[in-house]
Amino acid sequence: MTCTGCALLCEDIDVHDGEVRHACRIGAAHILNRQQIDPMVNHEVVSIDDAIRRAAALLADAERPMFLGFGNSVTETQAAGVRLAEKIGAGIDTCSTHTGLIDDIVHSWVRTCTLPEVRDYADVILFWGADPMNTHPRLLSGYAYYPRGKNRQHGWEEDRTAIAIDVRRSHTASICKGVYEIVPGRNIEFMDALMLALRNKVPKTVYDSKQILKLASTLKKAEFGVIFAGPGLVESVPRGAIIRLMDKLNEFSDFRILPLYSPYNLRSIAAVKPAATVTTTTTDTATDTTAAREHQGDCTPTSKPTLASLREADCLLCVGFDLVSSLPQAHDIDASIIVIDPNKTLTAVCADVVIPCAAGGVDLAGTAVRMDGVEIDLPCIMETGQAGAGIWAGTPARMSDASIMKRLLEAV
Repeated sequence: MTCTGCALLCEDIDVHDGEVRHACRIGAAHILNRQQIDPMVNHEVVSIDDAIRRAAALLADAERPMFLGFGNSVTETQAAGVRLAEKIGAGIDTCSTHTGLIDDIVHSWVRTCTLPEVRDYADVILFWGADPMNTHPRLLSGYAYYPRGKNRQHGWEEDRTAIAIDVRRSHTASICKGVYEIVPGRNIEFMDALMLALRNKVPKTVYDSKQILKLASTLKKAEFGVIFAGPGLVESVPRGAIIRLMDKLNEFSDFRILPLYSPYNLRSIAAVKPAATVTTTTTDTATDTTAAREHQGDCTPTSKPTLASLREADCLLCVGFDLVSSLPQAHDIDASIIVIDPNKTLTAVCADVVIPCAAGGVDLAGTAVRMDGVEIDLPCIMETGQAGAGIWAGTPARMSDASIMKRLLEAV
């Protein structure tokens, strides 16, 4: 079975008699989560049909609707959501700056690879602004550091060099041979210095020049290098600068990049979305890294939708996305809020309409795209409301979010 606890989509999970085997702590908590919600309108419990009718009325009357999320929805739901957005003229914001990097990968502006290729070939691995020990616990054991691969039979002891680049010394840094701490707000300067070092020039910077030169030397000697780009990289460095760094690295060696995000199906929204409909909170106007540093406030992307952009909308549809948790000030915006989610969230508490749905890969089958672009089938782990469902025995069956989207599409 497949775990949808994060974008790794581990396929060796077993659930038996309420016990989850082989999953990490994040995956187990995700599968066992019972913080389910009731359908509600104006904070009063109603039937799910009434909740869907009310949501359809709000969307039909909206002049400036916006859809948020979809990263934690199966691909079939995303496709239906895009059709609904097109019908009512809504924008879709994935609420993740990783969407920009995914677009660059899809358009082949940067080189990427699959997770099995990381396991089989990677000898130099950078965790840049990422802490997979806490966000993707099985990445290190399954692909990125410990396993023996086709061309890396000696594993981490001899065949792999792991490097952490972050604003703090993360848990992942404890197993890395190289650790570089970024001064908060000076990510661009570090990248500038590294670009100079790759050209055999001594960078003049607040960072230790010798250490930067050592890092550049390690990267240039890599046979197959991989950068796992976490939020600390994509939220603080313009997309253009990442592309230029990758181009420079590939002048000397073979380097690939993989976005390291948590929503289990964020990758697929870039494939099903129409470019004119979907927006992200990412911007990148810098033409070079020097200009980017001078105008960092204008070109650096943010991982959260801004209050200004939300206040332009008169109806927000949050699909598998907890807006208030991401942006606490959003709880008092004037727009109507509709929540479609399998679990209770802070946004559901203050929403005008709440529609509970089945959880992808838990009590809902479907498809998803793993973080490396591989499509994965998601079987149903547990069926709600059926005898023998173990921990879900006696729980009312939940409608799929794809079905909810289709009913909204018919109603508006």
